[in-house]
Amino acid sequence: MTRTLKPAAMLGLVATLVAGCVQPPMAGAPVTGAPATTPQAPAATSPKPPVIPAPVTPPVPVAPTQPVLKTGPVDSRTGLQQAALVSISGDVNSRYIVLLRPEQANPGQVDAAPAKLCGQDGRSVANSKKNAPGAGSAMPGVQIMIVECSAA
Repeated sequence: MTRTLKPAAMLGLVATLVAGCVQPPMAGAPVTGAPATTPQAPAATSPKPPVIPAPVTPPVPVAPTQPVLKTGPVDSRTGLQQAALVSISGDVNSRYIVLLRPEQANPGQVDAAPAKLCGQDGRSVANSKKNAPGAGSAMPGVQIMIVECSAA
């Protein structure tokens, strides 16, 4: 048995569907058929302000307080890092010419090299001098050290 809607019930269904399509009146426009009301005063408490998170800043890298020591093999004759040593030449009178890159050596190694060179033969340093790295040279960054050891 099928059931059919009566015309009055059908009209109610259509009215309900159309009511969803109707836009409400604009603010401030008088609504017809509704009694006029006075606006209410705002509540005594004020709304809480939105919480704004603090900006996140990346950590600032800290410079090392001590110089970074070079690693790698060390030349046994001079005590210099092998990466710092370009060449060593010498003669029978215990004079040495050392070509080196001081920026590749650890602090103090360059100053200790003459004593180490002469000490391997049981001698002391008679004279030692060096130029500024690359000064008047065709090899930028290379320093020349001339070491003379005392007589035996």
